[in-house]
Amino acid sequence: MAKTRESSHQTHLNWLMRLAITVASALTPANASDSADRIAGSLALARQIADRYRGDHTAWIQVRNNVRDALAHMGRITALHPDFAIVEDAFVEARELCRSYLVGLTHEQRVQLASYEGFRHAHLVEESHEEGRDPALVIVLNPVYAPETPVKQRVQEAADRRFAERYPALNVGDVMFVMVAA
Repeated sequence: MAKTRESSHQTHLNWLMRLAITVASALTPANASDSADRIAGSLALARQIADRYRGDHTAWIQVRNNVRDALAHMGRITALHPDFAIVEDAFVEARELCRSYLVGLTHEQRVQLASYEGFRHAHLVEESHEEGRDPALVIVLNPVYAPETPVKQRVQEAADRRFAERYPALNVGDVMFVMVAA
């Protein structure tokens, strides 16, 4: 059964609230009113960096961190007013900003970023060439999606399965040695 728009919003709301609790400090009404300005500022800075460094993956950490900051402030707002609609426009803007930046990179650049961020066997992720579908690593890297998002888990499982098929003689210890040596 397909997820409804409402359950999708609840998933995003839960992710934003966890980010706020993890990243942001005490929740007060003054902080909540200030958060709207901080969301706009963080997203504006992320967009400025993304536009300036389009096609250059070395700016990703700055883009991602600014988006995460905006997401944390969205979480602050939704913690005080648990209605996803309040932050939905900013959330969509953050998602699309990251998406457009990541789509503008090459597959090899996305592999580098995903590997840096701890995604196992990123080099074995197959990119979708279907019209209207984003490459898998774009979704994996996009910080608006929680780490436990089912699609992220499926991509990781597929990469792990391909690794096991391609290198059947390696065991977990061999893999850890390869990762540490790299």
